[in-house]
Amino acid sequence: MSGELDTRERILQSSLTCLHRQGFDRSNMSDIAREAGIARPTLYKYFKNKHEVFFSAIDQEAFTFAAAVVDHASSFNSLKDRITETIIFVVRELPQTPYLSLVLNDDMAGALRDRAFSDEATLIFSEMTAGPLIAINPELNNQGIEISEIMSRFAISLILFPGKYSQDDENLRALIHRRILPGLMP
Repeated sequence: MSGELDTRERILQSSLTCLHRQGFDRSNMSDIAREAGIARPTLYKYFKNKHEVFFSAIDQEAFTFAAAVVDHASSFNSLKDRITETIIFVVRELPQTPYLSLVLNDDMAGALRDRAFSDEATLIFSEMTAGPLIAINPELNNQGIEISEIMSRFAISLILFPGKYSQDDENLRALIHRRILPGLMP
C-alpha cells in the first residue's frame, strides 16, 4: 500500500511540475508520466485524464494551504484578530504559494481556475478555516462557515483586484476593521 501511495504522490507532484513549467493546456498525460518516471498505463491506473490529475494535485495543495491558514489564525487570541489576520495572511501568502498561485494567473486554463474557486472548493476551505473562529467563540457554531466564506471571498477579491488598500498591511488592517469586521462580528 505504501508503494501505491508513493506513486500517487509522485504523480501529483509531477503534475504540478508540468503545470508550472508548461501550463495546463500544453501539459498532457505523457508529460506527467515522463516527469513521474512511470509508464503511461501506470498513470492511467491512478487517474483517468489530466483534468483529474491536476484537480487532485491542486486540491491537495489547497488543503495544505488551508491547514496553514488554520495554524496562523489559531495563534491570535481574539475573534477580531483571528478574522483580520487571517484575511491578511491569505492576501499575502496565497500569491506566494508556488502552485496555488498558478490558478490566479491569467494564462492558466479556465477549468483549473474554476475548480479552485468553485462553490465546493470554497465551502471546503471555509469549513476548515472556520475552526479557529468557532474555537474562540463557540456561539459562532452556526455562523462560522458563513463568516469564513465571506473572509475568503474578500481576500480573493483583494488578490485578484489589489487596489490601494492591499498595498500594505496597516491600510488593509484599517479597511478590515472599518468595513469588514462590523458585518462579521456577532
